[in-house]
Amino acid sequence: MPELPEVEGVRRTLVRAGLPGRTITAARVGWAKTVKRPSAAEFVETLPGRIIAGVERRGKYLVFPLSGKDGGVFVVHLGMTGRLEVHERSRSPDPLTRHAFLLDDERELRFVDSRKFGKMWLAADRSEVLPALSPEPLESDFTTELLAASLAGRNAPIKALLLEQSVAAGLGNLYTDESLYLAGIHPERPASGLSADEVARLRSAIISALTAAFGVYDRARDQHWPDPPVALTAWTHPRTTKAACPMCGAAMAMTRVRGRGTYFCPACQS
Repeated sequence: MPELPEVEGVRRTLVRAGLPGRTITAARVGWAKTVKRPSAAEFVETLPGRIIAGVERRGKYLVFPLSGKDGGVFVVHLGMTGRLEVHERSRSPDPLTRHAFLLDDERELRFVDSRKFGKMWLAADRSEVLPALSPEPLESDFTTELLAASLAGRNAPIKALLLEQSVAAGLGNLYTDESLYLAGIHPERPASGLSADEVARLRSAIISALTAAFGVYDRARDQHWPDPPVALTAWTHPRTTKAACPMCGAAMAMTRVRGRGTYFCPACQS
């Protein structure tokens, strides 16, 4: 599933492609179940004529504030395999393109979604769509004290809680494993048992993991523009039990936390 770095990579690509300021002139929805609000028919009818005022991200959600006509906000969740691209209308679409939004400059915003797990909303305000989310991990509000308060008194495995978007918005399976690896914390540790130093280490590791991933995507975008790659391997720890830990050389281990495949180093993470 796209996680914060992937979604932020899409956001930065759309901004670089000049999407802000463009007017949507028509909308084509190829899979009605993707539209969660309003009905697919109303979505297609009422979205055209609105101007994309910006491209923002909140957690794993892409948020497009709209101006002109009725304003509002267009929100997209990419699901497991989705991506958004801006192309000339004359360019043949990816065969897995499910939806297309025609723009006023002879281009299209295309939603490619092989497994059809993506979601779209059109609402008056983002608060009508977005769930409870923690502050962004790379913003100043995501403090050690806030993270400690989110974990206090909770005996669930630390990995399980980090996957809750109200604790660490945007983190998914891959970057949760990476953050715990960098922090030297076992993924099955009860969250309430972490010391103050470990919580501080964990916050720092989350920031480091995401910042490094942003750098990977930024460099790839510069090198391969206008068709930057997606789904890059932007973490450091191996996701196979056949590999050696890059830090100590011990064999990586795998377990499941709340059904999610979890890779860790049994020697480095305690």
